[in-house]
Formats: sequence, structure tokens, C-alpha cells
Amino acid sequence: MKAELLARWAGGDWSALPTFPLTRVTQDSRAACLGALYVALKGPNHDGHDFVSAAFKAGATAAMVRADWAPPAEVAALPLLRVADPAAALLALAKHRRAALKPFVCGVTGSAGKTTLKELAAAMLSGAGPTAATPGNYNNEVGLPLSVLAIPEDARFAVIEAGISHPGDMDPLADILRPNAAAVSSIGPAHIASFGTVEAIAEEKAKLLAAVRPKGFAVLPLGVPGEAALRAACRCRVVTASLSDPAADYVGEPLARGVVRVRHGDEPAVLLETGLCGEHNASNVLVAYALAREAGATAGQALAGLATFKAPPMRWEALEAGPVRVINDAYNANPLSMRAALETFAGTEAPGGKVVCVGDMLELGDASDAQHRAVGEASGNGPWRLLAGVGPAARALLEGAVKAGYPPSKTVWFATVGEAAEALPLLVRPGETLLLKGSRGMRLETLIGALRR
Repeated sequence: MKAELLARWAGGDWSALPTFPLTRVTQDSRAACLGALYVALKGPNHDGHDFVSAAFKAGATAAMVRADWAPPAEVAALPLLRVADPAAALLALAKHRRAALKPFVCGVTGSAGKTTLKELAAAMLSGAGPTAATPGNYNNEVGLPLSVLAIPEDARFAVIEAGISHPGDMDPLADILRPNAAAVSSIGPAHIASFGTVEAIAEEKAKLLAAVRPKGFAVLPLGVPGEAALRAACRCRVVTASLSDPAADYVGEPLARGVVRVRHGDEPAVLLETGLCGEHNASNVLVAYALAREAGATAGQALAGLATFKAPPMRWEALEAGPVRVINDAYNANPLSMRAALETFAGTEAPGGKVVCVGDMLELGDASDAQHRAVGEASGNGPWRLLAGVGPAARALLEGAVKAGYPPSKTVWFATVGEAAEALPLLVRPGETLLLKGSRGMRLETLIGALRR
């Protein structure tokens, strides 16, 4: 990227032109390297301007900073792109970069499963040509622009994830992305403390579909909550996917061990094998296949690409912790994904017996107790020897399970993950399979180290 062009896109001025070409953008001073433009962003608990010197020491070629920032002596003579607001300038850079890119861009959103859906779609599309994708879950107002700026010139496809936490979050993301196609994984009460209703969540996510170009398409799972709002937002063709409705454009049938049989029109059925268990994952596989096929991949190319798929970390990740088998699904949780995890675990083979450890589902606001209790009533009374809860809200989930008939003597509650780390290794028996599921802030994966010790 040419320095002069970046300055024009960002609406800023260079204190000195970079000596080396700019090849990447980062907000992490530790990840800076030769060719990197470090963006000094101000957050609630830190100011990136405090790390400009560290970024240059780590190898950054230049830094984008506030125009009124007084640089320390060691960086005053280095290439600084001075802008009014680095956060706004980052969005502007990504929007201009997106307009200059030629790949077929697919946007992915949803309350649960969107990262898995993104990885599945990117793998399938990679069979048809070079494909870029959001790294990890870089899906917010910082991560999405960085993901767009990282799309290489030679990419034929790009699959970019868009996540929201508050009303209005999708507006700048959709404005940058302007996707050729979009897909929804699921809609549920994630971040409901900020939105109030599931319908409001659907309406916010629908903004991504509204941004799809008229000649593009949107893939929707039939029966998804808020489907009417999602459809109403589309100016493009709607493609449907379903595990139960034969009228859908793409119909899937979950088989054993993470295999989904898919039928599309008069084509021969295909078997999509991922090892991802549960109907929620089968739905993601189906939606990803529909997205890849409609974007231009043949069935053979999608299958070839899927062979490269690797599930994201801490999403139904099976591992050994001493004599205990652990299913680490603790990357995040909301009522939708918690129910799906418990229902999937109930049907999972575990000859040595099952134990569940759930953590709080965060960002549910005033609805927290009711949502936790409802999950416990609906899914907590399962075939496990022990149901453990970690965190203040998880107690309500245990209460819901007991109300539904689960024996109180088989429940145990810990106020903190530290307490659980001390006691749980003494409660889980050798040969058992332990499911870990909770919100990111609970850090339930730290229990794996306790079990191993």
C-alpha cells in the first residue's frame, strides 16, 4: 500500500514518509514487524499511543496517531501518519481498501457458531480458488477493518465475520464490507442485555444482509428466530437451508460422527464430513456448503476444500487431561449455544460416564437468572453423573435442572473458577468425559491445567 494513498484514505498527513513499503496494518504493538503500520487506538483501559515506541522497537515501519499527540523524542523523527481520530481513520482505510478489492466477499454473522461457519465456508471455497478469511474472531469495529485490510490482492474469495454487542454496531461493519453474499448461522439471546429482545438482535444482524449487493445472495437457515426481519432486509436473492424442511434449497441430514448428507435440487447427494457433532454444527455445515456453492464452488471443489477444515480452538475440542477426556467448548456461551452444547453432549458416546461443568453466560442483563434457569430446565437434566456450575449466575442453571428432575445430590456449585480448579479434579473420575461450557470471561479452560496437574 502506497503511503501517499493511505494518507489520502485516512484523511491525514505524514510527518515523514516511510522508508519501507507498508504491507500490513496492526493495532498490536507486540505484533508489529517490518512493513507494518501500527494504529494507536484508545480503549477503555489503555491508550495505544503509550505503545508507539514499543511498536517501532518491534519492527513497525510507521504508526498512525492522533494529530494532537506529542511524540516522545525517540519516535518524533519516525514516520507518523497524523489523523484526527485513529479509530475513525482505520474504518476509512478499510472502506477504501474494500472498494479497491476484487474478491467475491462473503459476510458471516450470527448469535452463535459464526466463527465455525466462517471457517467451514472458507475451507470449502478454498477448493475453488485462493480464499482469505477473518483471522480468529476479529469481527468487531477493530477486528473487521483489520481483516479487510489483510485480504491479499490475489484472493478470489474472502469470508469475513461480523459480530455485534450493542445496537448500531453493525452499521459501520456493513458499510465497510458491502458483501457480495452473506450468511447467518443462528439468532438467539446473545448480548440481550444490550438489545432487550431477540427480535432486536435479528434486526441489527439484518443490516449485514441489507448491505449485500442486489445481484448477490443471502443464505438463511429456515425457521431461524427473526427470519421475517432477516428476509425483509434483503435486496438480494435469498437461499434457504434446513435440516428438516424438504422445501429448502439445501436440505441436510445429520448422520453419525459429524457427517451431514446434503441434497440440492436434482444433484446427487453429497456427504460432508467434519467431525463436528450436534444439530447446531450440522446446520453450520449445511449453510457453509450453500454459501460456497452459490458463490461459485462446484460440489467437488467444496468437498476438496472441506478436507482442509480444522475446527477453531475451544469449539468442541476433544483432548486428554490425565485420565479424563475433556470436551473444551468454553470459547464462549449464550443460551442458544449452551442448550446446543448440552443436548449434543447428551447424545455423545462416553463409555466411562459424563460430567458437565458450566460457567456463567454473561451479558444477559436483567434476564440472566431467568435465562440460566430456563436452560437448566430444558437441557440440564441429562445423562451425566455430576453437574457443576461456576459463577454467580450458574447457580440458577443448576436450580433449573433440579426443577426439571435432576437429583440435587448430583450438583455442585463453585463461586469462582479458582474454587472449581481446587475441587473439580477430586470429583471427576478416571475414564469420564468432562464438558466445559461457559462465557469467555469465565475462563473455564483453565480447569484443564488443574486436571492435568
